[in-house]
Amino acid sequence: MDTTDFNSEISRRLDELTERLDRLESELPPIPARAIGLTRATAHRVNATASDVANDVGRQLDRLSSTAGNAMSTTLGQARSAVGRTSGTARRTGNETIGQARSAVDRTSGTARRTSNETIGQARAQTRRTGEQAERSATALLDDATRAVEPDGDGKPASLDDLTKADLYERAQELDIEGRSSMSKSQLVRALRSA
Repeated sequence: MDTTDFNSEISRRLDELTERLDRLESELPPIPARAIGLTRATAHRVNATASDVANDVGRQLDRLSSTAGNAMSTTLGQARSAVGRTSGTARRTGNETIGQARSAVDRTSGTARRTSNETIGQARAQTRRTGEQAERSATALLDDATRAVEPDGDGKPASLDDLTKADLYERAQELDIEGRSSMSKSQLVRALRSA
């Protein structure tokens, strides 16, 4: 089963479960119905928060992986180029006269040292940038996760999904939405969002 089919099946089953819970909630006395509504809203908030955090982690890991991959590609390319330049210099100087050999070896050695130092310096800079990006990503992720789990303190539900069916019905009644009495909780949410 591919991801799309799996997600469709999960969505279908969640809709069925929501409708069953809506029926149960509508048949209970007000206090137990509100308690179930609160439990459902809390579970929805926890699931939404976990999903948001997981999505953030995925995005941060993708960015970190991309940055590390780019750094590695850059470092490898620079190393290959440095080896190619050093090898070319060594071939050219090897064909010169014996009297020029010492000078050529010195130049090749100097070029190799400079190129090596440049490559190492660039690799260190790239590694530092990758580390800084990783630190920024981790900090942002932890900040987002902290904000996601700490309530804003006003006690109000964050979205229509957090309201009970009775509260949704009252809002639908205020907006005079047709057919509201036969709608499930998820249908009321959709109708209120489109109103």
